[in-house]
Amino acid sequence: MSFPFEEFIKEAKEQNKSQKFIKNCVIYATKLSEKDLPVTFSLEHLAIQIGVQSDYLRSLIGDSKEGITYDFERKYLRYNYFKLKKRIGGFREIMSPAKDLKFIQKWILVNILNKYQLADSCKGFRAKTSIYDNAKVHENSEMILKVDLLKFYDTITEKRVYGLFKSLGYVSNLAYSFAKITTAKHRDHYWRNFDANSKKVLKELTVQKPAILPQGSPTSPMISNILATKMDYRFEALAKKIGCRYSRYADDLTFSIKEEGKLPSLKLITEIISDEGFFINSKKTRYMKKGCKQYVTGLTTTNGVNVSKKYRKSISEHIYYCRKHGVNKHLERRKKEFPDFNNIQFHNWLYGHLCFINSVNQEANKKLIQDFNKINWFV
Repeated sequence: MSFPFEEFIKEAKEQNKSQKFIKNCVIYATKLSEKDLPVTFSLEHLAIQIGVQSDYLRSLIGDSKEGITYDFERKYLRYNYFKLKKRIGGFREIMSPAKDLKFIQKWILVNILNKYQLADSCKGFRAKTSIYDNAKVHENSEMILKVDLLKFYDTITEKRVYGLFKSLGYVSNLAYSFAKITTAKHRDHYWRNFDANSKKVLKELTVQKPAILPQGSPTSPMISNILATKMDYRFEALAKKIGCRYSRYADDLTFSIKEEGKLPSLKLITEIISDEGFFINSKKTRYMKKGCKQYVTGLTTTNGVNVSKKYRKSISEHIYYCRKHGVNKHLERRKKEFPDFNNIQFHNWLYGHLCFINSVNQEANKKLIQDFNKINWFV
């Protein structure tokens, strides 16, 4: 998105703008252009670039030409709230932005956030990078240390997001607007439902209940990655110094060693995490020695990267019983597991798992897909 410097200077002179004003605007535009970022001077300018009405943008940030006070209840209507069941138990509350807000957030993601250069050790939410790439870093390890960040998104507040856009080079008023558009306030019960440990560690947040990164927004993963980049660089440098390997997938940090080298101490890891504005979830810290089950982001890493045998066996059993008894009878027997599934839904569910296995181990998937193709989906 190149900026027309000559046209801008010419137009500014015709409008009798001062030389100081023109100079400052050119310096500002140059800094953004050098980073391949859109040059934006005001909220009205941003609205033109996105293709939306400026009044709507103002309503998102709680501002208006008439100075109307922001109504938090109205903002709730801009997000759809629902819960997703966690694999390890419990639920995760998702805030999915309404269609118009999502369009604006995607524009910010594509035109601004995706231009940022992340650390190599960051493996989550990146194009052409998956949990396989994250696990590959740690295959065939003598020892693996897994560290989890506590309430990762919840600790990324509107204030921190403002600092991010300011650091990219945007003027304060725009950085403020970007932060307002990409964060949201949760309802009070969200903070009340934190477990005792989270309430204790994040006491300040649970009292203040600030606007934070909403899970479900298209901008949240990249914003979290950018704000964790300095931490990634620090751990990369530490890993190089002591001879270990490091990678991060979202809130999941992994350190490992082969024959030589050593793992960093938990004390040092905690200090770095704390320095960068995050918190360690001590309950999820795990050491995994060679000879025991080793896994990274759900994939086994003991002898190369693979999907666990238990997982493959589970999918294989579904295929076997569908062929033996028919899909309808199999779904009746597993009604508790698949309460509302019909044949088409179960087909898509099973095929999705096969695609996942194939993305990790094509050889292991060959027999499964052959048997899957022999299922009669009409009985």
